[in-house]
Amino acid sequence: MSSEETKTKIKEMLATRLKLTIKPEDIADDEPLFGPGRLSFDSIDALEIVVGLQKEFGCVIDNKDKAEKILISVNTIAEFINNGA
Repeated sequence: MSSEETKTKIKEMLATRLKLTIKPEDIADDEPLFGPGRLSFDSIDALEIVVGLQKEFGCVIDNKDKAEKILISVNTIAEFINNGA
């Protein structure tokens, strides 16, 4: 799967699992997922993302430190997945 295909699937997963009111294609690849900003996901969202990534891509994020480095943006998640998560 290409990097762009991975990013598209991540955005679709985020929109579906988190019941976002914005379209997947309106999420920028480098847009921060947490902290101040348009998305501003919280810890419950983080758990839902981790579960979604495991179901959709078979990747496991098994500790908080790892999650903080991966769940920054669609770009960082795609990089994690494409580098053999």
